[in-house]
Amino acid sequence: MAKPDYYDVTECETHDAGAPKFCKKSEPGEGTERSCAYDGARVVLMPITDVIHLVHGPIACAGNSWDNRGARSSDSQLYRRGFTTEMLENDVIFGGEKKLYKAILELAERYKPKAIFVYATCVTAMTGDDVEAVCTAAQEKVAMPIIPVNTPGFIGDKNIGNRLAGEVLFKYVIGTAEPEYTTDYDINLIGEYNIAGDLWGMLPLFDKLGIRVLSCFSGDAKFEDLRYAHRAKLNVIICSKSLTNLAKKMQKTYGMPYLEESFYGMTDVAKALRDIARELDNVSGGLEKRVMQERVERLIEEEEARCRELIAPYRARLEGKRAVLFTGGVKTWSMVNALAELGVEILAAGTQNSTLEDFYRMKALMHKDARIIDDTSTAGLLSVMYEKMPDLIVAGGKTKFLALKTKTPFLDINHGRSHPYAGYDGMVTFAKQLDLTVNNPIWPVLNAKAPWEKSDAELNADVALAAGHSTAHLNEDMKESRVKVPTKNATVNPQKNSPALGATLAYLGIDQMLGLLHGAQGCSTFIRLQLSRHFKESIALNSTSMSEDTAIFGGWENLKKGIKRVIEKFGPQVVGVMTSGLTETMGDDVRSAIVHFRQENPEFAHVPVIHASTPDYCGSMQEGYAAAVEAIVATIPEGGEKIKGQVTILPGCHLTPADVEEVAEICEAFGLTPLVIPDISNALDGHIDETVSPLSVGGVTLDKVRLAGRSEATLYLGDSLAKAAEILKENFAIPCYGFTSITGLAETDSLMETLSAIAGRPVPEKLRRWRSRLMDAMVDCHYQFGLKRISLALEADLLKTMTLFLAGMGCRIQAAISATRVRGLDRLPTDNIFVGDLEDLENSAQGSDLLVANSNGRQAAARLGGIPLLRAGLPVFDRLGAHQKMYVGYRGTMNLVFETATIFQANAKEAQKLAHN
Repeated sequence: MAKPDYYDVTECETHDAGAPKFCKKSEPGEGTERSCAYDGARVVLMPITDVIHLVHGPIACAGNSWDNRGARSSDSQLYRRGFTTEMLENDVIFGGEKKLYKAILELAERYKPKAIFVYATCVTAMTGDDVEAVCTAAQEKVAMPIIPVNTPGFIGDKNIGNRLAGEVLFKYVIGTAEPEYTTDYDINLIGEYNIAGDLWGMLPLFDKLGIRVLSCFSGDAKFEDLRYAHRAKLNVIICSKSLTNLAKKMQKTYGMPYLEESFYGMTDVAKALRDIARELDNVSGGLEKRVMQERVERLIEEEEARCRELIAPYRARLEGKRAVLFTGGVKTWSMVNALAELGVEILAAGTQNSTLEDFYRMKALMHKDARIIDDTSTAGLLSVMYEKMPDLIVAGGKTKFLALKTKTPFLDINHGRSHPYAGYDGMVTFAKQLDLTVNNPIWPVLNAKAPWEKSDAELNADVALAAGHSTAHLNEDMKESRVKVPTKNATVNPQKNSPALGATLAYLGIDQMLGLLHGAQGCSTFIRLQLSRHFKESIALNSTSMSEDTAIFGGWENLKKGIKRVIEKFGPQVVGVMTSGLTETMGDDVRSAIVHFRQENPEFAHVPVIHASTPDYCGSMQEGYAAAVEAIVATIPEGGEKIKGQVTILPGCHLTPADVEEVAEICEAFGLTPLVIPDISNALDGHIDETVSPLSVGGVTLDKVRLAGRSEATLYLGDSLAKAAEILKENFAIPCYGFTSITGLAETDSLMETLSAIAGRPVPEKLRRWRSRLMDAMVDCHYQFGLKRISLALEADLLKTMTLFLAGMGCRIQAAISATRVRGLDRLPTDNIFVGDLEDLENSAQGSDLLVANSNGRQAAARLGGIPLLRAGLPVFDRLGAHQKMYVGYRGTMNLVFETATIFQANAKEAQKLAHN
């Protein structure tokens, strides 16, 4: 008895030397396992959107596979639900037919689908469950068709499953209904699954030509549409040789001719449209008039000109790049054409699911020296990558993470992708995605030497940059700055916080310290409220409570009384005084007032009183914080013999308690003793003490601050603290090293190199492992970042950090808005940088993919149509745990990569849903 035609694989019989054996079965342990027949049937049938796909078997087949392909629907989403009988041990022993029967009736009643496809699997086939008999019995009880799909995985590979699915469609679906009307230009698409919306890229072209897609097997398909596929004039097989059996049966039964075409790349799109036009003119009797062919030629001329213009900038950046191509089906030869049109050279290519004819077609398009990949195991593919050293790899999802592990750009062209590549618009998208992948700025960073791979000369040069950072930063000339300053007279929705708030934040990082604001009591109330909303903590801050009288006659006495009262009442080890706009405008000489307090109260000589000038009209939170840190390091540290391994860390106000703690732990990993000033990591980290103190608790102690004059080095994190580091350098001859940012791979590498040089130790293995994890996160997530448009409004140090990070991941900085004009902003990678408020953010961010601001930026995000907001800075009050966010070092950068990529990914899915609902 002859085998059914869906088992015929003629390439085995015609196999030639040098060509892969496409019919070859996977051998045990060889590492080239292919998908099974069940998966092949699922590929063909599951894109039918308004039916139930019920998998009869244990959990694995449905649990591991449901909703994992990129087939899109413009209407029903029922096909995306996972339905299974979930056979358990007793079902396997006693049989699962009754369970299947009841499941069909239950689902039919609950969901009322247009049909139910029932899939047999390996276990149920082995136990002898008669799926066809159950479907026949259930059909008598329900109104919709119940269709058996007898494709257990062990009967063959994916191609067999594809062909069996075609048999199912021909036997149970096609020809069971009639369309309302037909035209001379009705066609069916076979093997087009609307992956990432490919079908939607071709439908507009067909509409312009007057061609109607009567049925599509089975992308974005409704069951009813497939039933009258027999009335089309032409079948067009799209990149799926395994459904040729369906086209042949329809030709034999209905006299319907078929073509095999591809819609990837301009060359193949043009060929497909011309072939379709010729066949339609032939079957409609208009071959001599060439009606459709003339329409096609006009369309091709118009679309190709537009397409070439749009892909030109991408081609300019891609030309000369070298690729390895590995995929399945006829997409291989089609993608060879598409890559060639972009100037990309193919070094090697391979395929698993093609035919011998496809192989020769692919070979003819490639350079004679290009290698054919015959070993598709992990080891075989890796050997090709390492041998050829390509600029990119174009393949399917199974190869994706293998490629990324080698730090090689990768573009997914199979079912896991998110972008449509069919048609002329798809060609533009393909070019754009290739460009984003190959030219993403992460690759030079990822492929650069790790700190432990550099020579001594390279390391010394890097460390010298950090050592000279403060001098270079403080000497930067701002006269020619391109940073624009506000010209409007009213600030709307300010992003600034007051300098006094910044000073308060710094003082809170000193253990047993009490901040004293010299100003009206409302100022301190607002500061406590703002900091409490962010940190969810009680804030230790007092006020001199300036009144009308003291505002007129001077606040000296109020200040002295305030200092004395807080010392007597609360017993702080140190008092931190900061000024307000009121007292600075009055002209109160705070420094002299403190001297007089000392003279009048010698019994309090043991309590240091620190003073920072923080008028509201000079700077913002960052400047006030820096002024307080400068006051602390200028007042308290004492000199003496250097303490071996001790380093002073000056963290910027943009760092969270979790950030500060991570920096300290990184230093400790090098065997160093970090002295963090100020240290909010244990003061504002959200903990509960046995007793509640009115003072700041958990920061760096006063005794330790005194030791800062004896450190071997000072590291400051954030440009605003360059002056504070210079104070320690000048007073105690301590070398200082500065870092604009320690978020990012290269930025963290710089910190590691500096710590390694100071400690005289190599980078610890634990940190090397975190570096490897960060690199993996970057390659996994970089697709989400490419060319995303970002608008930011932040304090300057945080603005620099986030802008450099996002630009380094491939984003475009649409607007960078600083709270104040400071040095270093001119170096940011954006043409649109200025000082402004959150109204400016709203006006500048139209069309952005992401806003980065504090919680007050949520209003701008809402008014701009719900643009996602990444909350950063202070205050963040509408999300919990902001003080525990950690974005520094290798581990923190990894956190930020994942968080931002997740926002992009979620927003992209939401946009896709809105576009086709």
